[in-house]
Amino acid sequence: MLRASLLATAISLLAGGAAIAQAAPANAQDQASVPAGAASTDPNQDPYEHLNRKSYAVFRYLDRVAIRPASVFYAHAVPSPARKGLHNAIRNVNSPVIFFNDVVQLHPKAAVETLGRFAINSTVGVAGLADAATTAGIPFHPNGFGNTLGRYGVPPGAFIFIPVLGPSDVRDLIGSGVDTLSDPLTWIRYTGRWEVSAAKTVVNGLDTRANIDPQLKQIDAMATDQYATLRSLYLQNRQAEITGGKVNVQDLPDFGPDTGPQPGAAAPADGQSSVGETPAPQGQGDQGPGTQGPTPQPSTPQGPAGQPVAAPAGPHA
Repeated sequence: MLRASLLATAISLLAGGAAIAQAAPANAQDQASVPAGAASTDPNQDPYEHLNRKSYAVFRYLDRVAIRPASVFYAHAVPSPARKGLHNAIRNVNSPVIFFNDVVQLHPKAAVETLGRFAINSTVGVAGLADAATTAGIPFHPNGFGNTLGRYGVPPGAFIFIPVLGPSDVRDLIGSGVDTLSDPLTWIRYTGRWEVSAAKTVVNGLDTRANIDPQLKQIDAMATDQYATLRSLYLQNRQAEITGGKVNVQDLPDFGPDTGPQPGAAAPADGQSSVGETPAPQGQGDQGPGTQGPTPQPSTPQGPAGQPVAAPAGPHA
């Protein structure tokens, strides 16, 4: 009984490390590019903010005293090839859940790829320790029932920060339960089933927490409100996973079918040109009778004392 309690505690702690990974950006540049207003969220999406912030404080304490130290020890104690092999094996055993959701979402190509990855990695990849499928040109893609609900139009519901487990929402909580039920390992009876399931969860949590450590440190260093930033990143990343990272064209302004001049449009002023046109050199452009074309201006904007002004840096500069 004591062993089961200790294992359950360890599983909960490490599952929280894996859950919070969904909020972390892919790299430090992504976090650096998050605008200052990105931490704002519709109040209706976080109706339990007061309670969530208390849960977040508990989580950060547990992360500081247990989860992160364990993940750092794991990263230093286990050689990189062994960690990569375990990472690949855990992704491989999750393939049936991914396949199920590919089918439910009516994505036959993705379902065939998932099935092919599982077959290749389970055989050529030695029980999934090697990702032979990616080498063969079949990339990995994650999926779950939370994504399925989102792609069928189910809203995320209230944001919830669960003590120990980390960030989630109502839709993802339901999705996690269905994922567990659709996992064949949940129903297969064999000796040591509990220990294998616990080891899978703990190793996955350690591996994930170790991988996202630089990104979480970046959030702590740059964000004035870590909770709000983490919440916003979680919701944005989950939405990107559900939509495939695509922008809804209905949210874009209507620029019209053509950028060229339209019939009846006013002619550009002297010294200017239409979008996409290059000003003609002096003396070579179309000129009216007795007129002289404008002198072309330098293409580089000039600042004080004739110094060129640098172009604004992009978001990933």
